[in-house]
Amino acid sequence: MNLRRLEYFTVLAQVGNLRRAGEMLRVSPPALSKAMKVLEEEMEAKLWVRDGRRIILTDAGKLLLRKSASLMAELKNLKESLAGTGANRSLRIGTFEVFSTYFLTFLREARWEEHNLELHEFLPGEVEKYCAQGEVDLGITYMPIPDPQLDFLKAASIEMGVFTLKGAFKGVPQKELPFVIPVMPLQGVPTKVRGLDGWPEDSYQRKVVHKVTLLESALELCRQGRVAGYFPVFIVNEHNKRVREELHLERRKSPYPDRKCTHDVYIVKRKSSEETVVVKQLAKALRTVCGV
Repeated sequence: MNLRRLEYFTVLAQVGNLRRAGEMLRVSPPALSKAMKVLEEEMEAKLWVRDGRRIILTDAGKLLLRKSASLMAELKNLKESLAGTGANRSLRIGTFEVFSTYFLTFLREARWEEHNLELHEFLPGEVEKYCAQGEVDLGITYMPIPDPQLDFLKAASIEMGVFTLKGAFKGVPQKELPFVIPVMPLQGVPTKVRGLDGWPEDSYQRKVVHKVTLLESALELCRQGRVAGYFPVFIVNEHNKRVREELHLERRKSPYPDRKCTHDVYIVKRKSSEETVVVKQLAKALRTVCGV
């Protein structure tokens, strides 16, 4: 059913005159009459008859008029909902703190004036869960947990490193550094990585002295010179732009120079949703921010 034709019918029924209704709707009488014939064909019922210059509703027309307000409201809501699945709407992104704090510089890298950003912070695993349920439109993760309802589109790679406060722990080998790590372990990830920071526990041991929930808490402990942290390089680069030089973090020289630790970054989307220009813009922004 066409919403505009239903609106035309409502005005015509209330005015009772084809010419006056056309003037109110800014539609010519022949065009209005044609629209009403199409509506009758859609409804498979005669809705009105002429009585001279007056319009008289049939019983079917009277029933449609009584129902028209609720029908139009439902059609408008449906239209808005369907329009909401397009590009020009609030974009709901689900990710975890690594990508929801310092990573927000991606807003500078794409034309986001067309969108309102709604950012949800989840744990890995929850990103996939809420994306599959339709609670968010897209996810960003470097700890993908497979789900048959989802597509994982590789967008970029991030390099990881061990960082401490500049000048701290001089001469201390990496195995003896005190580390801060995330409290929450990972579950369901198809790798041997079990820490939220992606430390390769299957290959290297570290001395853990503190556990925190928030990335910012880990960075603060590093700024105080108390611990070392394992962070994405792009995050520390952004961090160092925002703090005084004496609070800068520096990358420790790796005892394993032949191994470079990286994680692929994925955009998570439902298989049922289109790969829109927004996805491509976000992927480009990810590559720019991550320095790829």
